[in-house]
Amino acid sequence: MRGFGGTTEKVGMVAGVLDPSLTVKETSVNKAELTSALAMRTKMSKADAGRAIEALFDDKGIIAAELKKGAKVQIMGFGNFEARKRAARTGRNPKTGGVIQIKASIAPAFRAGKQLKMVVNNKMK
Repeated sequence: MRGFGGTTEKVGMVAGVLDPSLTVKETSVNKAELTSALAMRTKMSKADAGRAIEALFDDKGIIAAELKKGAKVQIMGFGNFEARKRAARTGRNPKTGGVIQIKASIAPAFRAGKQLKMVVNNKMK
């Protein structure tokens, strides 16, 4: 079993050439790892933690439902979830190079709060 947050490496590119000096280690946390971490931190069962995560983040969860209604979800100290309208526009088909029309859409967006930004940048007191 792997620990909390798997690690992958990505090599950066400069002018289309791989540059090993731009290697960045990325870690990612999947839903099962997040569920386990929540269960340990709150001392709830993994089943209860899984249901809590699904209630918030599932495609039929609380956050998605509020965004679908047009509401903004604000979690103080963490950030804001909102639905942003994207206008119709023209684009290019990457395969053929032809011009295509892209329909207007609504895209979910997240903006990190001040406290979260400070934690990520190691600036918390």
